[in-house]
Amino acid sequence: MRKINEFYGFFRTGHRIIFCLLMGQAACFADNSALFNYAEYKLASTFTLPEDSEKEKSFSADTGLKLSFRDAELRGYVSLPKTGFGTFGAAEGLSEKLDLLDEPRLGAGIYLFKNTLPVTMKIGHNSYSKSISKMKNPSPPVTANPLTKSFAFSTGTGAGLPTLTGSCQPISCSLGARTNENLFPVQFALEGFINDEEEGAAFFSARYQFSRSLLIQSAFSLGRFYIENNSTILKKNNISFEPDYFYSALGEFCFHSPLLKVNLYAGLQESPYEVNPFWMRLDGRTSLSFFMLNFSYFAIPTTKDSPKALPLIGGSSSICRIVEQASVNPQLLFLFDDKNASSIRLGFSALENWKVTATNTPVQLNTAKFRLGASYENSFFTMRLDWIRANILRSGTPPSKSSTPEEYQSFGFSSSLAGKVAKISLSASYANYPPVTESSSLKEIYSADLKIAFPKVSLAAQTGLDFTMKDGNPYARELNLGATYAFKRKYFRSSVRISLIMPF
Repeated sequence: MRKINEFYGFFRTGHRIIFCLLMGQAACFADNSALFNYAEYKLASTFTLPEDSEKEKSFSADTGLKLSFRDAELRGYVSLPKTGFGTFGAAEGLSEKLDLLDEPRLGAGIYLFKNTLPVTMKIGHNSYSKSISKMKNPSPPVTANPLTKSFAFSTGTGAGLPTLTGSCQPISCSLGARTNENLFPVQFALEGFINDEEEGAAFFSARYQFSRSLLIQSAFSLGRFYIENNSTILKKNNISFEPDYFYSALGEFCFHSPLLKVNLYAGLQESPYEVNPFWMRLDGRTSLSFFMLNFSYFAIPTTKDSPKALPLIGGSSSICRIVEQASVNPQLLFLFDDKNASSIRLGFSALENWKVTATNTPVQLNTAKFRLGASYENSFFTMRLDWIRANILRSGTPPSKSSTPEEYQSFGFSSSLAGKVAKISLSASYANYPPVTESSSLKEIYSADLKIAFPKVSLAAQTGLDFTMKDGNPYARELNLGATYAFKRKYFRSSVRISLIMPF
């Protein structure tokens, strides 16, 4: 109840502001209009109707308030996990019902000296990404999007205040400062954070922009994380260790030019074993006229010296089982000289990786993934086609049925049409999973989504259908319906999202 009362005090203050605004007393901010931006209230709720009529209906919800000022921001959110309707019977008191709420997620941000030396401080249940994510888990992405456009180099702590649907993180404080790009030719950035679990990290970077399309940047991060021994596989392989604090180091470098872009990452992770694993990753892109080639390579060179079941364990206590991965992605882009700015993009991606199985007898498996994509875009219409063939076993013998890669093939289609009144988006996909063994089943998954948005009235409706079959017989079916309404005024914003899930 103490946590609920803390949140209620924060929330009550926000509601006073909203009440003032809604009663037409926004004039109370008139003299400080440059200081106060807006108040925003959000609500998202999902109702679930069970397939079995004897089971109880349930719902979940997320709600909270955001206050935005010129130099600060306050956020407070709370969640109700999936709960049966019967739990809220008349016999229960208000305090028992409030105890069902998850721990509130609170956060505050302060932004100072924006025009000279921008300084940012964030306190609360913050989340961290970018460089911190790489130190916590350096595993490379395996999506292999054949039509990828962006080639970003994103560094720093990535400190973010709590969000409406985000998970509750440890309480932490982050501080960051960077030079103003308009005042200094070389941009420096210094960031750091520490949380109530005595974890922390520091980050430094330097960036020089030669021209609009030519730049270099380097960054270095050092972190301290509490790594737990929460894997039963380690115990069965007799390589358990005592949980403790371990250090992580990360170096990042990029060179971007019109013809060649390169992002290079290298990390060193302190380990409870004799060897401290080292990992590296290279992402590159070269382009000429209508042709573009993306390429990537990831490796843990210390794999042969580490325990076979644990090539590397990151700062999040998760085991990085991918020990090597390479991918290529050629693309063709055709631009048309018409009034609608039309374009066609064709792409192919091939990805191959080597991964250690999470089994009592670890084995390294080599798999491949191929993807084809084609898209057409203009100023009001888009259409995309996708084909995927994934988890193709190339070498290695799976030690068990559960560790056998589940090979599949899928086809996807998506399209959107933007008119003066509404925007319509449609997507559909089909996936086919052949039997892994003689005794397993053929699995087929059908999925479709339709969304209609009316920007002028800030209203959107969405429906989705997921259908799974095994050996031609229905296995799981689910219909999703949802609607979102957004309200926006000068000093007050709000959005409400209601969803209904109906298995059948």
